[in-house]
Amino acid sequence: MTHKIIVGDSWNPWSNLALEELIMDSHQGGVTLYLWQNQNTVVIGRNQNAWGECRLDVLERDGGKLARRSSGGGAVFHDLGNLNFTFVAERELYDVRRQLSVIQRAVGEFGIDTEFTGRNDLVLKETGEKFSGNAFWMKQDRDLHHGTLLLDVDLEKMGKY
Repeated sequence: MTHKIIVGDSWNPWSNLALEELIMDSHQGGVTLYLWQNQNTVVIGRNQNAWGECRLDVLERDGGKLARRSSGGGAVFHDLGNLNFTFVAERELYDVRRQLSVIQRAVGEFGIDTEFTGRNDLVLKETGEKFSGNAFWMKQDRDLHHGTLLLDVDLEKMGKY
C-alpha cells in the first residue's frame, strides 16, 4: 500500500481543484494528502448559488477569482494566509477523525491546541474560534475529505467578499 504527499506549486484555484479531482479519479489505493493554496479566491460548494454566497461584483472588481469545488459545504475565502488540505483514501482507510488528528498534531507542533466539533470543524481549544472547516465527497470506492486552515487570512477581504 502506498501513501503519498503532494505539495501544490500553483495559486490558481481552477488548477488546484482540477488536480484535486484528478487525484480522486486516478487514486490507486492507500492515502494521499494534498497540500495547496489559492490566491484571492472564493470557493463555493457544488450546490451553492454564487450570487447568494458572495459579493461577486466586488470580488471580480478586485481581481479575485470564484471557483466551484466538487464537494458540498459552504463558501470559503482563500488567500496565501490559508492552507488547504485534501485527503483521498480508499473507503477502508478513510477515517475523518484520524485524518483530522493528522492536522491537529501538525498545528500542535506550533503550540496550537485544537478540538474537533460536531460540525466537522476544528476550533481553538482556548477560545472556541473556528479555524478549519471541512467538506466531503464520495465516489465509487474512494472518499475525499478536504478543508481549510486559517493561519493568517486577510480578515478584511474575507468579510468584504
